[in-house]
Parts: sequence; structure tokens; C-alpha cells
Amino acid sequence: MHTQARVPRCMKSFSFLTSLAFFITANVAVADQNLWVSADRVDRHTCPSVKCGVAGQLMFREGVEVFETKNAWVRVTEPYSASCSGGISEYVKSGNAACVASNGIKNGTFAEWVPVKLLTKTRPADPGEGAEGDDMLIKGSDDYRLYRSEFAKAARELIYSGSCTAGDFEDAGGWMSSPAKGPGIYFVYCGGMTIANRLYLDARSGKTSR
Repeated sequence: MHTQARVPRCMKSFSFLTSLAFFITANVAVADQNLWVSADRVDRHTCPSVKCGVAGQLMFREGVEVFETKNAWVRVTEPYSASCSGGISEYVKSGNAACVASNGIKNGTFAEWVPVKLLTKTRPADPGEGAEGDDMLIKGSDDYRLYRSEFAKAARELIYSGSCTAGDFEDAGGWMSSPAKGPGIYFVYCGGMTIANRLYLDARSGKTSR
């Protein structure tokens, strides 16, 4: 009669701990892990689903700290107040703003989640590296790789007209996104650092305004 080989208790414990470690690793990441945005814009959701509200966006080459992973999503902030009023979060910019658990808002707080497929372990190359001529003035602009020529043209026109100086663009690093004004709108400070000194550019039409 054959007897079944006995598995030492320590081996059983090791197997259990290995399985447990794999499960934990698949769902929770070390908080100090840093990843970088590899897409032009990435929505920051209130829960790990595209059905949840959008609290804002991350930009190309922006770094994030990973606090947790869940399936194909990573949590990039600690929970914070959702500023709920009348059952609606004042911090949700678009999409579902309901202060309910299914939207990731629990006890009046939520954390931000982004799809891991839009992040990378290595920071993408700087598209402004090696810039020359007018591009030097705007190489630090938000969305530089999308609107490089539009940014450079608008900057040169503002400098020629006397509305701005090359120093204004050098100090700011270029054009900054203005989400409050809508998509495709950017601004630069000319002659001072107050809101009154802002000059706006619609990168799609090329028009500038105050």
C-alpha cells in the first residue's frame, strides 16, 4: 500500500503566505511608488470607474504617488472632503457629482483614482528639450506638444505688439492651461502677476484676449 507523502507544516504555511502576499500585491501598492502621466490629459475620478465623477485632470509628464491599486486603477490621493452640499460634491468638475458610496464618496470624503494604463514608471521625455528660437520662450507650456506652433506664434505677436515681453514668457515658462475658461484656453502673465495682467489664448482659433 502506498502512503501519501506528508507536506511539512512549514511548507503549508509558506504556500498560504505566498498566496496571501500575491493577493495583497494585486490590490494594494506601496504609497511611495511614483508613476508618471503618459497621456496628454488624464481624468481624476472619485472612484475606480469611468462612471464616477471627475474632480480634475492630470497633465502629460505630471507625477503621481500611488497609494493603492484596484484592478486597472490606482488611487493617487488620500481621502479628503468632498464638500457635499445638498447631496452634491462641489469638487466634482464633471460627470456624477452625487455624494453616495457608489460614486466613491463615503462619509463626505473621497479619494482620486486614475487608470493605470495611462501612467508609466519612467517619466516621458520632455517635448521642449532642444527647443530653439521662439520655441525657447514657450517650451514649458502646458500641452506644449499639442500646440507648440500656436503658442510660439501667439507669443511672438504679443511681443511685437508690446503687450508682453520675452521676459514675461521666460519667467512663466510659457502658456498655462485655464480649465475654468474652457478647453483649449491658456494664459500668460504680462506686466505683472495679478489676474488683471493675464492674457488669454484660444489655441484652437489663435485669438488672444484679456
